[in-house]
Amino acid sequence: MQKMLVTIAIILSASLTLADEPSQSESQHNPQTGELYGHVVDKATHQPLPGVSVLVEGSRLGASTDIDGKFRIERVPVGSHNLRFMMIGYETLIKSNVVANPGRETRVEAELREVVLEMEAIRVRASFFEKARDAVVTTRTMDFEEIRQDPGSSEDIQRVMQALPSVVSGSDQMNEIIVRGGIPGENLFLLDTIEIPNPNHFGQQGTGGGPISMINTHFVREVNFMAGAFPAKYGDKVSSVMDIALREGCRKRMEGSFDLGMAGAGGLFEGPLAGGKGSYLLSARKSFLDLIIASWGLTAVPRYYNLQGKVVYDLNDNNKLLINAICGNDRITIEHEEEEDATGYVAEEENVRARSHQYAGGVTLRSLWSKGFSDLTISRALNYWDTFVYDASGDPYYTNKSTEVENTAKFDGVFQFSKAHELSAGVSYKQVHADHNMWAEADTLFVWDVADPDSFHLDTVKDTLKTYEDWEDNEEVHSGKMAAYAQYKWRPGSRITVNLGLRYDRFAYTGHAHVGPRVGLSYALTPNTTLNAAYGDHYQSPDYVELTAHPKNETLDYKRTRQTVFGLEHLFREDTKGTIEVYYKKYSGVPIPRSWTTPDPFDSFQGELLNEGKGDAQGIEFFLQRKMSGNFQGTLSYSYSRSRAFDLRFGEYYNWDYDYRHVFTAISSYRWKLMQRKWYQRLKEKRLYKIFAWIIPLADETVVSFRWRYLGGRPYTEPNYHREWHTWITEADQKMNTQRYPVYHRLDIRLDRRFMFGGWNMVTYLDIQNVYNRDNIWGVQYKENGKTEDVLQFRGFPIGGLAIEF
Repeated sequence: MQKMLVTIAIILSASLTLADEPSQSESQHNPQTGELYGHVVDKATHQPLPGVSVLVEGSRLGASTDIDGKFRIERVPVGSHNLRFMMIGYETLIKSNVVANPGRETRVEAELREVVLEMEAIRVRASFFEKARDAVVTTRTMDFEEIRQDPGSSEDIQRVMQALPSVVSGSDQMNEIIVRGGIPGENLFLLDTIEIPNPNHFGQQGTGGGPISMINTHFVREVNFMAGAFPAKYGDKVSSVMDIALREGCRKRMEGSFDLGMAGAGGLFEGPLAGGKGSYLLSARKSFLDLIIASWGLTAVPRYYNLQGKVVYDLNDNNKLLINAICGNDRITIEHEEEEDATGYVAEEENVRARSHQYAGGVTLRSLWSKGFSDLTISRALNYWDTFVYDASGDPYYTNKSTEVENTAKFDGVFQFSKAHELSAGVSYKQVHADHNMWAEADTLFVWDVADPDSFHLDTVKDTLKTYEDWEDNEEVHSGKMAAYAQYKWRPGSRITVNLGLRYDRFAYTGHAHVGPRVGLSYALTPNTTLNAAYGDHYQSPDYVELTAHPKNETLDYKRTRQTVFGLEHLFREDTKGTIEVYYKKYSGVPIPRSWTTPDPFDSFQGELLNEGKGDAQGIEFFLQRKMSGNFQGTLSYSYSRSRAFDLRFGEYYNWDYDYRHVFTAISSYRWKLMQRKWYQRLKEKRLYKIFAWIIPLADETVVSFRWRYLGGRPYTEPNYHREWHTWITEADQKMNTQRYPVYHRLDIRLDRRFMFGGWNMVTYLDIQNVYNRDNIWGVQYKENGKTEDVLQFRGFPIGGLAIEF
């Protein structure tokens, strides 16, 4: 990290020094202004809205959208602004933190929600808050700048979402999203309508998380996250949806940026297509952590790279093509040196060599109709894993060479019959091909003769307790998944909105199909207070690796959640909103190992799973957010919940693995705009400032943020050690998860600085995670000799980065 910070300092100092004299191009253009342009559409139909007033708050600058819903505002002072969108018959929307960059264009997309006007209609207040389409409860929308400045998240979208009250995290090392008592792998990822199984480097089969995201946040326009009872459009996941909308590239000129951060070093280029009928957006990033870690003398060096691109091509005024692609490649080798303890015992550590690559891409035809729109998408996603686990002599314990491919064709359409009646419907077909080649070596539990209680290495084998055969999974899945849905939205008046949906899912490989209803109701009690309620039956098919792990798993059914949510939201001011929600979530048909159904701790059943798992989660959540309308923004969130699973051995419930009970998060940011201060302008002219600016927390714009997060202790089952068997076991009569790890909490602080130059700008950041260096325990490593060692999460860790935009 020291090398990284020094590199940033050199770049920053050189940039400020080189910026001392204006270039010829800067003398021909005002270097302290930028341009804002964009597109405004109806949120329900995506039809362009002409005549929308677009105002830069705090100035006299503004524009009106043309017949195509487009606008352009020139000579906007550089820096962050609020944009207000106003039109009769529509809710007024305010977008915060819109940055005008020197000599560059900033594209802004706005979707306005139509108001059902009546004689007795209630007054509608302007708001900074947007809501995902058709989502009634438990939804949050974030834009790029909110993601960029979030402390402790390293500009990782999934880590940003972990601050919401409905979301808990796994370990600090992974960005997995775990929602309302759920388990890993229950979140649906969409990238501009394209489904991505796992958008992370070093992702594991059957999960949705990883240590580092592949998605370049500089592509992101907005993220809609739905944490429960989501609309019928989304399926085959039972907990949550992350719908990521990507921006378009610049259509006027070629622009670019260079960034250096936790996710790697790379560049981004964008510009217009020939003929002016579209745009492109391309990026490439590569890890540089291997250079830093190698300087620390560590052997576990992650290496990875990713590529991402988006092309938009206008076929005509009503039809355009969206072409998206993302890919990544990962590799790591972890080797341990044998160490002998004081008793002469040498632990047998596992060494790992892992390689993987993944990609997803597709084409979407987006069409506008007279009263609606449609998306026709064809996509392909592939994940490949190559894992080799071996001992000190090079002999393998476990191998995995697996490929999973999904080819998808889907159609989604929306038609608005009138302001009060709207129909959404869609169908999809997914061709599935999974090829698994996995092996785990045979194992034997011995009975040992304990010669000396203090000398573990002197124990000798005297008998055999249990023998396990090799486990192999050399199976393939060739099949198809089909889905269809329909949703009717009814707005009988200005106060009430009703959503009625139905979804059908079928997996030909297992022969199972299910129909799930979805219902949503929203009622405006006052102009600023709304009561919401939603219910949904959600189904998720088994992971492909679960289906092939054992011959009997081929008929595994979908797991199911029934979710009921009631919520109250109140707009205190245009920029401040609070919500309270209560929920109940019931699990059934969860695939669990057959060995969990018997009291014998030595049962294995070689990977066989049963749809006998069940459980529930219930809780209450509070969320208060203020958007950055001025120079301050912040959120407070708290949830109290209880999640339980059913123990088939004893016929009773126990605390589920992610039952944290209490979760609290506080985030706050404050911004200083110094570029217009005379004393700061004089300071910038000083050469000493240009040299030492990298250590001074001053810039044209400076943002200081903090995040403090608290989670109650995670439950766990402590096994008992048997010296005579050299192993730890959960006893036949032992209850599950009766103990808890210590509570988790940490403080993250982040400093963002934006420097404006003629025709380009630079953003630097310093993100210090776990400032007070708390030892948060994730788990315990139970060793063969009876010793234990705590597995810690991230300790104090500074991360620096920069982005140069030109």
